Amino acid sequence: MKKTIIASLLILMFPLFSFGQPNIAEKEQAIALLFESLKSSEDDSEKQTISQKIESELMEVLQSQESFSYAFDSLKYIGKVTSDDGKVRVYTWLYPLYDKTFGYGGLIQYKKNKKELVVTRLSMKRKARVPGAGQRIPAGDWYGALYYKAVHVSKGNYYVLLGWGGNNAASTFKVIEPVDFDGKGKPNFGKTVIKPKGRTLHRFVLEYSSEAKVNLNYETKGKRIVFDHLVPSEPIYNKIYSYYGPDFTYDAFELKKGKWIMVENIDLKNDN
Repeated sequence: MKKTIIASLLILMFPLFSFGQPNIAEKEQAIALLFESLKSSEDDSEKQTISQKIESELMEVLQSQESFSYAFDSLKYIGKVTSDDGKVRVYTWLYPLYDKTFGYGGLIQYKKNKKELVVTRLSMKRKARVPGAGQRIPAGDWYGALYYKAVHVSKGNYYVLLGWGGNNAASTFKVIEPVDFDGKGKPNFGKTVIKPKGRTLHRFVLEYSSEAKVNLNYETKGKRIVFDHLVPSEPIYNKIYSYYGPDFTYDAFELKKGKWIMVENIDLKNDN
């Protein structure tokens, strides 16, 4: 009799438990409408407010374990990247501003263990910027980028993100961003594992003319990151990166013992 009463109570309480869980599909549709508003808005302040609303709504829905494998197909204006080990998922988006720069939003999901999913908002304390190569960057002072690749490096247990960022009307950039996670599952950007020409960097940045097309890709077979070698259009524009573009040669970072070692002037034809 007692078991029957307990079972009946659980049945009655089940709708209450279900009601408290966010419906991912419904949330997705609401967020999709926010993205449409973000796209159509012509006011910078309004765009920032809408983007923050998107962050809050997405932050809520990403708390559920089911969201990690959910496709979010209705969200056409957001980048979704899952790491090759299936433990990290990165969501990023941007919106153009009146002065030809961009605003960004982003969140990272990290499977700390089988039961715990940690979600971190990528917050911007200041305007989007081209990140420097010489310092760690916490998630609370993000520079803004759209990430399109996430690779796990087992030796050192960290991840490498490849991303693109629109700086302004004159220049844009691509970035190799090593990210590790602390004991609480929070990400830190800029692990010192990139070694070009004897130096050690927190990240590697390619800044170039906004009119140029630059490749930065990860090759799974060779465990290397291949990219265009950039040069100024004229010698007088040295270090003025809005005049930089590819010279049709290629360099690479090859993974060796958990570090990324630069190799210049690789021959892609012989490697294919």
